[in-house]
Amino acid sequence: MINKDELLFVVDENNQPLAPKPRKIVHGKRMWHRTSGVWIINSKKEILCQRRSLKKDQNPGFWEAFFGGHLAPGEDYLDNACSEVSEELGIKVYKKDFKFYNVFKSNKPKHAEFQGVFALFSNATKFKLEEDEIDEVKWLGIDRLKRILLYETKSKWVRKFWDREVLNWLKKSYE
Repeated sequence: MINKDELLFVVDENNQPLAPKPRKIVHGKRMWHRTSGVWIINSKKEILCQRRSLKKDQNPGFWEAFFGGHLAPGEDYLDNACSEVSEELGIKVYKKDFKFYNVFKSNKPKHAEFQGVFALFSNATKFKLEEDEIDEVKWLGIDRLKRILLYETKSKWVRKFWDREVLNWLKKSYE
């Protein structure tokens, strides 16, 4: 179950650390905080996507093209990315296997975040899903995923303004 009292890494609008606050306050007051986002790609140039658990406090049941989560106080983006992928998918991953791309600033009506974006190459086929986080996973080709995220606006997908940029980067990086 989502721990609404979990302390999050709170920052100011310039991504400078502030005092940690509980998740329910951070989300309730739209405070700036840090998250990680890991795009997992395989040798077929497919991206592993997840359907968020119905237990999630934001976008329950929606599909996402990345994995990750909220950083704890003092945690760095890479440590969080590695632990979140390991916990959510039940697979062994190593920090050296992550490829950093960028930190994006997103100021949406319900969420103010700085997301550290990474790529992870994996051909894993067996997962032990963290049921409070993920209901289902599936691999989708980059071009198909791009059509969904950029043009199928009525589908139930979490979208980020950097989706196009990240997908183009992934396609070039793994050609």
